[in-house]
Amino acid sequence: MILAGVLVVIGFGFVAARGLSGPEKAPPLDPPAPALGDVRAPAPAGQGLIPLVSPTPTTPASTPPTTRPVSRDQLRIAQGPVPGKVDLSKEGESDWVHWGLDGTYSLERDKGGRFRILEGTPTAPRFRHSLSPQTFTWIGGDPVATTPGTRTGIRTCGQGNGFTVTAPAGTTPRILKIYLGAVSARGKLTARLSTGKSTGSTLLDNRGGTLRTAVVTVAYQAPRSGQVRLTWTTDVAYGEGCAGVALEAATLS
Repeated sequence: MILAGVLVVIGFGFVAARGLSGPEKAPPLDPPAPALGDVRAPAPAGQGLIPLVSPTPTTPASTPPTTRPVSRDQLRIAQGPVPGKVDLSKEGESDWVHWGLDGTYSLERDKGGRFRILEGTPTAPRFRHSLSPQTFTWIGGDPVATTPGTRTGIRTCGQGNGFTVTAPAGTTPRILKIYLGAVSARGKLTARLSTGKSTGSTLLDNRGGTLRTAVVTVAYQAPRSGQVRLTWTTDVAYGEGCAGVALEAATLS
């Protein structure tokens, strides 16, 4: 009887203790599966949001260096000997002229040359000569259509006197040849572009009393339309007689 009473008392205390502690909590359930399209990768431990990496900017193609335009202001002068025979109509593709065939003021020229080569006003009286050691020929001329060969030309006397010759200039390269000479004098040829800054000059010296000849080649190009102007004058007169410069022919190509 005593043992049964003790067991009853112990069981009653156990039930009372469970009632005082409240209802037993249910074990936690597994988290629900995420909805489709809502999957997010967990951030690594100890790391916040990962910033987006900016795309590398595209490097523009390197700009080629600026190319300087080819200068069209050019003029070069070369002096050389005259061949034994000069065919003016063959050499002067654009125009040609010859001085002094029939007289002091006669001028023979390319009939189709359109007067591209022109002579300026002489600075002193001129004289016809037939002293050239070379001959000049042509066909298709005016007023003389053709000639098998002539040694004629024109000349002036005295220091500072001479001739001027002009031809068209522009962006197209051209070559002007002038056949000239000097007697007991030093001649100076100067070339200048009317629409450019380029100039050039050359000398022909002859202390003797016979005609010394040369051909001067002027290669030129101008920045815009204009003229090339050649001045052929007696720089120094050595003799007491008709010392000065002479002019025979010119061609343009």
